[in-house]
Amino acid sequence: MVELRITVTLKKTVEDSEGGSVLKALKLLGYDDVKDVRAGKVYFITLTKGNKKTGKEFCEKLLSNPVINECAVDD
Repeated sequence: MVELRITVTLKKTVEDSEGGSVLKALKLLGYDDVKDVRAGKVYFITLTKGNKKTGKEFCEKLLSNPVINECAVDD
């Protein structure tokens, strides 16, 4: 068995409205030391066979849009 953790986030050059909303809420709660928040998704995928390369294929074909997203695969 192979367990992959795939993290998909917006590229730094793409505005993250969800992260901006969380940042604003944290500031309103008094957390003035928070400088920036970026939101993303994490997928935990278990394979009977495969490797990190398989996870990268998942990113390219389904989980991310290469124009706006960055995708990282950890095994």
